[in-house]
Amino acid sequence: MRTPTPFYTALIIGMMYVPVSAQSQSQLNTEISKVEAGLMPPVRFKGGNLWTLESRMKHYNVPGVSVAVIRNSKVIWSKTYGFSDVESKTPVNSKTLFQAASMSKPVSIYAALTEVEAGKINPDADINSYLKSWKIPENEFTKQKKVSFKNIASHTAGLTVSGFAGYEPGKPIPTLVQVLNGQGPANSPAVLVDKAPGTPFRYAGGGYCVIQQVLIDLEGKDFATIMNEKVLTPLDMKNSTFSQPISETMSPYAATAYNQEGVKVPGKYHIYPEQAAAGLWTTAEDLSKYVIDVQNTLSGKSHKIISKKTAEQFTTPFIDPFMGLGIFLENRGAHTYFTHGGWNEGFSSRFIASKTSGDGIVVLTNTNKPEFVEELVRSVAEVYHWPSFNGPVYEVLPLNQDDFSKVGRYRNGKYGFYKVYLENGKLMTYSNADAPAEMIKVGTNKYAFRDWNITVRFVKNAKTGTTDIVQVYSDGKTKSTDPQMKADEKTPLELVLDGKFEKGLEAYQNAKTKDAGDELLSEGYLNGVGYTMLRNKDFTKAIDVFRVNVALYPKSENVYDSLGEAYLKAGQKDKAKLNYQKVLELNPKNENAAKVLKSL
Repeated sequence: MRTPTPFYTALIIGMMYVPVSAQSQSQLNTEISKVEAGLMPPVRFKGGNLWTLESRMKHYNVPGVSVAVIRNSKVIWSKTYGFSDVESKTPVNSKTLFQAASMSKPVSIYAALTEVEAGKINPDADINSYLKSWKIPENEFTKQKKVSFKNIASHTAGLTVSGFAGYEPGKPIPTLVQVLNGQGPANSPAVLVDKAPGTPFRYAGGGYCVIQQVLIDLEGKDFATIMNEKVLTPLDMKNSTFSQPISETMSPYAATAYNQEGVKVPGKYHIYPEQAAAGLWTTAEDLSKYVIDVQNTLSGKSHKIISKKTAEQFTTPFIDPFMGLGIFLENRGAHTYFTHGGWNEGFSSRFIASKTSGDGIVVLTNTNKPEFVEELVRSVAEVYHWPSFNGPVYEVLPLNQDDFSKVGRYRNGKYGFYKVYLENGKLMTYSNADAPAEMIKVGTNKYAFRDWNITVRFVKNAKTGTTDIVQVYSDGKTKSTDPQMKADEKTPLELVLDGKFEKGLEAYQNAKTKDAGDELLSEGYLNGVGYTMLRNKDFTKAIDVFRVNVALYPKSENVYDSLGEAYLKAGQKDKAKLNYQKVLELNPKNENAAKVLKSL
C-alpha cells in the first residue's frame, strides 16, 4: 500500500452559511468558535483537554468536512472545512456532494412510508406479496413467520447481508436482482432469511435492497426517480440524488473518497447499486432539510411527506428499544434523539436530532473516521446545551485496597463474561474478546471508562453472598446487573480461547439449541471475534473460533470463506483449499473463492 497523502499544507475553511435570523452575527461567530475549539472524548475527566477541530482533522487525517447545525428545527449555521480532493487542493464548499452511505436507509424508508399511507403496502403483511421481479426465498424460517415491511425496516426480519462494499467505476455493476441473488458481478452474498422473522435486531442492509425492489415493482419506475418524486423534490433537496452511478451533471461536485489509511479510493469513489441502503449523494444542508422535516412532522408543524401519526411510528421502538422503523433511537435521560450513521468506502457521516427540542446536526466526511464525527457532535451538543446529551465531568480518585477486592470474573449476559484485574497499579477490565480498558475511580464504589459512557459499581448479592457487577448509564438508569462467576465456571468462548475446542463447541451447540437468537451466539459476532484474533496474528484461536462458526452455521458460505482465509494466513494451504471448495459448493458463483482456489 502506498504512503497516505498528507492532507494538510494548510486547513482550507469554506464559506459560512447564515440564514436570516434574530441572532447576531457576533454571537453566532462566538458559538462557532466554541464548537471548533471544543471537540471532546466520550467521557470527560477534570483536567482533561478539549481539542480544536483543525487539530483533530490532522490527527485523524480527515480531508474534508461539511456540517450543518440545527436549532429550533432550523439550520442556524453550516460550514465546510478541508479538501474535497487532496491532490487538486479543491476545497469543500456548500455544494460538495458526499455519499450519505447508510443514512440513505431512513430517507428511503420515508418514501416507503408514503406507500404505507396510500394503502399500497400493509406494513404487517408478507412483503413477498408486493414483490414481482424477485421474491425472498422460502425456507424453514419463513414458514414459521412471514417477513413484513416493519421487520425489514427495523432490522428484525432475520435477513442476511449487513453491508455492501460498492464497485469501482469502470468495472461491471450488478443489477439489483443480481445483488439480491448474490450472482456475479455482485460481490456480496445472496439475501435470504436465516433466522426467524420478528426476533431481535440484526443489522441487514440486504433488507433495504428488498424494500428498494418493492418500491420499483409498485411504482414501475427506477429507484432514483421514485426518491426524487417522493422525498427529494418535496423537501427541496436540490443538491441530492440517489442516482448510481452519479449523473454527469452532478459528478463534478462529488467529493473524492479516502479510506481509513488515507489512501484515495480507486476510481475516486465506489458505485452502490444498493441505492436504498447506501446510494444517496447529498450535502449537509440538504440532508438537514430531511432531518428538520422529521422534527416538524413530529411537532405537527408540517406534513410534507408523511403524517404525524406515521412519523411517530417511524421514531418509536418497534421490537428493540433502540430501533424504530428505519431510524435509531437514543434515550438520554427523559429525552429521545433519532439518529443514523453512515459508512461507505471512504465516507463516514452521521445525523442526530431531538424528537422534541429542535436541536440537531448533520456531519459528512470523505474518509472513514467516525471517531472524529462523534467528537464534533459532542462539541455542538455542549455549546448548544442539548438536553441530557453529554455526560458529567468526573474527578479521578486514587485506588485503595477495597478497589482491588473487585478483581474477578463476572457474567456479561448469559454467554459473555467480564474479567476485572490489576495491572501496573491500575484496575483493568475486558469483555469477551474486546480490548482491555482502564476502570477509573470517580466515586466510592463507582468507576468510569474513557471511551464508554457508562459507570460500574459492585454490590453484594443478598441471595448468593457473592458480588454483582452493575452497569449504569450516565442518566442513572441501570443497564445490567451480572453475577460474579466461580473459578471453574466458563463461557463457551472462554473454553475455545483456552484451547478446549471440543468442550467449547459442545457448549456453543447446547447454547444455540436453547437461545438461538442470542447475539453472542450469532454468526456475525463469532466472525468478528475470529477476525479480531486474526488481526492479532493469533492464528490458532482464530481458526478455532471460525471452526465453531462452521459447525453452528454449516449452510453459510461466509463462515467457510473466513475459515479458509484463516488457514491461508496460518500457512495451512490444504485446509484453506478445502474450505474455499466448500464455499463454491454452496455458491458456485462466489468469485473470491474461485480466485483464491486458482491461486492455490
